Amino acid sequence: MVMSLTKLEDLLASKGFVAKSYYTLDDYCIYIEVLNVTNASIFMLYITARYGLKVTNRPNIFDLRYMEITNEDNIASNYGDEPDNVDMEKFYNNFDIELNTNSSHDEDLEKRLKENYEIQLYLKDLNKDDVKNLKDIFRQLNRFMFCVKNIKYKFSIMYKNYLCSITKDDELDAFLILNFPKKDERRIYIYLDLKSLYEKNLTFTEDIVIVRQGLQRLLDQNQVKHTKILNEMIEQKVELQGISDSVIEKKIQLDNGCKEYEILLADIIKSEQVILDKMEMVRSKYSDYSLKGLHNDIEKAHQIAQLQNELAKITSVKNEIINNIIIIKAKHENMTLKMDKILFDNSIMINEINNNFKKLKELT
Repeated sequence: MVMSLTKLEDLLASKGFVAKSYYTLDDYCIYIEVLNVTNASIFMLYITARYGLKVTNRPNIFDLRYMEITNEDNIASNYGDEPDNVDMEKFYNNFDIELNTNSSHDEDLEKRLKENYEIQLYLKDLNKDDVKNLKDIFRQLNRFMFCVKNIKYKFSIMYKNYLCSITKDDELDAFLILNFPKKDERRIYIYLDLKSLYEKNLTFTEDIVIVRQGLQRLLDQNQVKHTKILNEMIEQKVELQGISDSVIEKKIQLDNGCKEYEILLADIIKSEQVILDKMEMVRSKYSDYSLKGLHNDIEKAHQIAQLQNELAKITSVKNEIINNIIIIKAKHENMTLKMDKILFDNSIMINEINNNFKKLKELT
């Protein structure tokens, strides 16, 4: 089934979305980064290769290369056993959201595209720091699987020029993004497939917000849980607790700043609509004249020009607000993901140390 990119972009525009970037595998577009201009949220649209979607003559087209990543040599194997899935579920299965869980898996060409790719990238081809961080992200996504195993929305984490995702079949994928700017931070994306976008009466815009808030709430809860575990193991509690409290306070400040910008965005969108309505009224007013003389044409053009100038100013302000919201959310997500990773790893290491102390006592 071959589909038109223009038709897809028109569909996105009709829902208030703008395609920001396109990610292709073997010339087939499989991910589109989409911006919701009504609330400055960003999500990934996943497109199976069966649609045969080709992308040309667009800015921000990035080619993907499939990567092989395993969880060997991770922090748990170095410092102790990986906790049982039952233990992990205590942290990551409390994903309190309610969504429509009906889903179906279409056959697609992506698996074959990956298997048939001539040159596959392996971890040995990457630098040491990137290898460590990618393994960390894979372990993080492994834990996040408990959150989304029963819903149609999945998570991706972008780090530098790498994209790692939980697939619709609850597996993990990793891609190198060619010619992509390397930014040393982690971003989380909620993604849905193209079929879900086309489903009737689908409230995926609200769903994406709910899923993101649910994950954020879960990570915040886990930050408190992990901090408590570490504090129970460490006698010197003040510094760790102080750091955790500072991070929580910083995230609260970011949340408050984001809310203020979101209020401004809602107001500016209303103002934008007022101008658009005025422009429509002007066009309607002058279309009623039976004799369209030069004077009327000049007057109409003058009024339209004035309104267009006002609209341009409003659009400029709106874009600035959206950019600020995106920056704040990026800082918040980067901080939350790093905090989750650091505290989780430390919990494993200190737990092993604690077990070793118990073994020492048994020798006395």
